[in-house]
Amino acid sequence: MAKISKTIVVLVAATLCMVPLTGQATGPTTEAQRKQAGKAQNPHQDACVLVEAFVVEVELSELYEQGVNPIGQKPNSVSVENILKCLEGSDIAQVTTGVKVAVPSGHNGKAKIRETIRKIAVPNDRRGPGPVRYTNYEISKTLGATASVRPGGEIRISFDFSENTYRDIPSTDAIPQNPINREWSGTINLYAGRPVIAGATQNEETAVFLVLCADITDM
Repeated sequence: MAKISKTIVVLVAATLCMVPLTGQATGPTTEAQRKQAGKAQNPHQDACVLVEAFVVEVELSELYEQGVNPIGQKPNSVSVENILKCLEGSDIAQVTTGVKVAVPSGHNGKAKIRETIRKIAVPNDRRGPGPVRYTNYEISKTLGATASVRPGGEIRISFDFSENTYRDIPSTDAIPQNPINREWSGTINLYAGRPVIAGATQNEETAVFLVLCADITDM
């Protein structure tokens, strides 16, 4: 009976000695292994996204000639292809504003540009030339964006675009006329190198589109 008890004690001791070794082999992975596993799940997690926003003005008559429905009814709603075709012609469409910002995937960024236009106001005085006065006018554009690249390559972008400008900015000393304030914000999914219409507005003669495009680059 004593011999059997001694054998059991030896087996228990041997088992206890094996436990730390087993725990060490199945313990948590190293930091490098975790990063490698995450990168395998999403190969674009370290990518940088270049977000571009363009404001394009197009004559409505030209869009209608292409078969675009006036109220956007499908399948004849306006597309990027329609806009690009209009840009090929002279005085039909033009890109009036462009802003770019680079954003690491999963982060946000902002590009803000402000310009000051100085105009000289020359007084009309019969008694002789008076003092020269200057008047400053500001135009600005801002693009804020958050970009996230999905494992399949789809890019999800939350954007906030604003623009303050004038309809006509003369090259002479005349005062700029017709101020314009535009704001667009939202969230959109797109693929690298494929521009999409993210916003639009129109009046009786022209339509204005906000076109977004993105490209993926390695950081």
